[in-house]
Amino acid sequence: MRAGLLPLLQLSDSAFPTGAFSHSLGLETLVAGGTVRDGATLEAAIVDHLGAMATSDLATLRGVAEAESVERVVALDRTLGATKLAREARGASAAIGRSLLDGATALELPDPGPAQYRALVRAGDAPGHHAVAYGVVGTALDLPVEDGVTAFAYAACASLVAAGQKLVPLGQREAQRILLALHAPIATAMELSGAVDPTDPYAFAPVQEVAAMAHERQRTRLYIS
Repeated sequence: MRAGLLPLLQLSDSAFPTGAFSHSLGLETLVAGGTVRDGATLEAAIVDHLGAMATSDLATLRGVAEAESVERVVALDRTLGATKLAREARGASAAIGRSLLDGATALELPDPGPAQYRALVRAGDAPGHHAVAYGVVGTALDLPVEDGVTAFAYAACASLVAAGQKLVPLGQREAQRILLALHAPIATAMELSGAVDPTDPYAFAPVQEVAAMAHERQRTRLYIS
């Protein structure tokens, strides 16, 4: 068995208690406004989201995996937050990341990294964004960087597809078709993320950002973000 496979599967499983299922990251607003209305438009919205993730979250995750000090990780964490213009998006990323650190700490891993970073986050010294927390835990589990970044990207897409199933709504077969179609965009995002300096991330997804900003004023909501 390839080293790190089982820890990677556990960390990326939807059953791992992060609360990601409670967030649509602006998708709910896009559905309410008619921008996302079927499988094709949901797929397009997720591809746009992936493009922004590639140059921000995925690039930062790579940087965390290669960081040689906790100070470097904190700096990457704060810089990543600056790429998330919508308050709900920043809050969602931090909430999911903190839950991930809580879950990892409960596992009592031999590597003290997750527990130490969780203490910094709880003290307010770092925001604890999801990609950063994932990178910290992945490093503690000795996961290969490429595998970790791929799993993170796929899990983000799967979470948005699951939200789309409820919001559009869509059937299970259509959801799986979309996930398969997203394999190529995920590969593209992976390649792009490797070309971005993790100390200088950026994100360009104006449609998603405006949707996320509008979501907090939406009268009827199924999702936190």
